Amino acid sequence: MVKRYSIGTALCAVLALMATPALADADVELRIIETTDIHVHIADYDYFQDRQSIAVGLARTASLIHAAREEAANTILVDNGDLIQGNPLGDFIAKERGLADGEIHPVYKAMNLLDYAAGNIGNHEFNYGLEFLDQSIKGANFPYVSANIFIADGDDDPNNDKSYFTPYVILDRTVTATDGSEHAIKIGVIGFVPPQVMQWDKSNLEGRVVAHDIVATAERFVPEMKQAGADVVIAVPHSSLTTVDRKGMDENASFYLSTVPGIDAIMFGHGHRNFPGPDYADLDNVDIENGRLNGVAAVMPGFWGSHLGVVDLSLTVDDSGAWTVSNS
Repeated sequence: MVKRYSIGTALCAVLALMATPALADADVELRIIETTDIHVHIADYDYFQDRQSIAVGLARTASLIHAAREEAANTILVDNGDLIQGNPLGDFIAKERGLADGEIHPVYKAMNLLDYAAGNIGNHEFNYGLEFLDQSIKGANFPYVSANIFIADGDDDPNNDKSYFTPYVILDRTVTATDGSEHAIKIGVIGFVPPQVMQWDKSNLEGRVVAHDIVATAERFVPEMKQAGADVVIAVPHSSLTTVDRKGMDENASFYLSTVPGIDAIMFGHGHRNFPGPDYADLDNVDIENGRLNGVAAVMPGFWGSHLGVVDLSLTVDDSGAWTVSNS
């Protein structure tokens, strides 16, 4: 009887496996939300006009952030930089009042309430010196990235340079698919700043750090991110848009960055303009209908909190755990 039972059990198991369909791919909608070029405009107040303004302020952008999150099951929020400088409040904190040890900068008191996933360093972050910048970003409850700023060591080989900031982070998240199933995903976020900071803030930076080309740095680190397990790579360049021939060490390199293999979305800034938009309609390989640069989803949301950037990625994960971007 034992032998007959075992055979019967095995046969039932085989039949059950034959009747069970293979695991289907799951579809996931991931929304990436971006603020940029806030320039200390946390409140809806125009310090230069000394009056309230409904056109500026993270306090008002926050309502757009909440609305964008309510529309999507899976979201992450990033900031592109130029955050701690740009109006009298920023100058007052940096030059007059200062920050005591352990004190949180007012911009981070506000931003910590909004659950940012990561922040990038803009060129104006360097205006008050490295010490104030380092002290300020300690108050953020989220990681900061900047890949193309390196410690100045006198070595002429850029491949030997050590990063001054964390070049990228890989965020472990659980996302919900359209069928309700949950999946683990690793989202890589990498940041960049215009290499021209070495001229713009020479007195603060010379001899201490060096800046490398944005695209060359991406070509170095993006494969490393993929090797480290990043399923999706989000680039956050504080760098605007031009399609003139690349010269190297370009200030506005977001278009060129879109040609680097492995980047799935570009959340850019620095230009204080809106992309997609009619200003860019005549540029080759720029899709202002779908918001793409060379086929890569991209957005630039104005300045001072005037707009919110939103990129939606349609992802597919197969039963082996491999992720692909099917639409954006």
